Amino acid sequence: MRTINAAPSTVGEILYEEFLKPLDMPPARLAELMDTSYEKIWEIIKNERDITLEEAIQLSIIFNTDASFWVKLQELR
Repeated sequence: MRTINAAPSTVGEILYEEFLKPLDMPPARLAELMDTSYEKIWEIIKNERDITLEEAIQLSIIFNTDASFWVKLQELR
């Protein structure tokens, strides 16, 4: 049996695939909810930028998750 070693999912990938897409929420709407720029959200989605602790807390409030979920996900990278 072969084992497939996949790279850990990134914050951007999970944010987009597991939260924004299923909720049909455009990144621009998330930017509004977080009171930040669309560019920052897009950089997170494209994995060009890490999230801050404050952003992890905001994501946890918006998506009813735990801030540690986002922090730990980022640490896996």
